Amino acid sequence: MINLICAPKGSGKTKEMIKRANDALDVCKGHIVYITDNNQSAEIKAAIRFIDITQYGKVTEEELLGFIKGIIASDSDVKRIYIDGLVRMLGVALEDCEELFIAIETVSELFKVDVTISATADKTPKFLKKYL
Repeated sequence: MINLICAPKGSGKTKEMIKRANDALDVCKGHIVYITDNNQSAEIKAAIRFIDITQYGKVTEEELLGFIKGIIASDSDVKRIYIDGLVRMLGVALEDCEELFIAIETVSELFKVDVTISATADKTPKFLKKYL
């Protein structure tokens, strides 16, 4: 399942993502991974695997999908993945990410991993409404 937090820049998406990830520790029966392109690891509880994706260089949609698959393949106990700042991370417009969301949803369903994504946009594209 995919959950989406979509709002304009500066609206508190990252703060909400961090809160959701930290709160998930109380209910998740598996491992949690938090992927971002900024270093706010001090706010993430130590039990959550924090990944600053910029350490791996700039990523494309295909590389991010491969990264997600690699995380799941290397740890079958991962049950939740949080991706903070998708638009900023990829450097693309949210409306151009439909295929990526379809691919992430497929992986999510296949491996029973919940994925929460935050993205900056003034208006949520129609294809993403089902994830809100």
